Amino acid sequence: MNKATISADIVSSTELTPCALSQLQSEIKTFVKQLGNEYKGTWGRLSKGDSVEIYIDRPQDSLRIALLLKTLIKKFKVDTECAGQKADRKRLNMFKTYGVRVAIAVGEMRVANKQTNMLDGEAIYASGRAIERQNTSNKSKIVIKNTLFFESSDTKLSQQINAYMGLLDVLFKRATERQCEVIYYRLLGNNENEISEKLGIKQSAVNQHSTLFGWNAVEQLLKYYEQINF
Repeated sequence: MNKATISADIVSSTELTPCALSQLQSEIKTFVKQLGNEYKGTWGRLSKGDSVEIYIDRPQDSLRIALLLKTLIKKFKVDTECAGQKADRKRLNMFKTYGVRVAIAVGEMRVANKQTNMLDGEAIYASGRAIERQNTSNKSKIVIKNTLFFESSDTKLSQQINAYMGLLDVLFKRATERQCEVIYYRLLGNNENEISEKLGIKQSAVNQHSTLFGWNAVEQLLKYYEQINF
């Protein structure tokens, strides 16, 4: 039976101060821990300081989880105190614009043991390779075209989903921190009134941020994705 994995790496994490990176890592760890409460059989880990790996028992949940991770990092507020004094401003803006690269892979898994922290199988290798192909750490000039990827043995399905991923990338690239904050809670299933209370803003502002981001289109895509027979 096919499972899903997510491999992700934070864009330009080296431009954050150790304190800011530690704060972001703490938020990611909390997020990953809470995933198991919301999605049975799902768990993850933070590795190498700026990389995330997540195992997902139901592939249908993988897109929502990937978008939750994307919005979690995109909504992270970076001010002058969060950037090192010698930070490369162009690279720091890469973090603000893109946040994180995320690859979903659907396939077989030989080992997925939370107790031993072991992941081994087709899916985790595929998602990992997808991220490795995007590596820009040693390049003087960084060009990021896409940050969301989908891998599976079904070529036609992969092409179709990656077309949708490209459209999602456009939405995320232009999204503000506040919009991502609103969409994060939308993805968790909160309604506008609940988000209004959480963020301390008017319900009309929540609606405006959702609309400007393109939430209706995202919601329709999620409904489609969650019905696919992987």
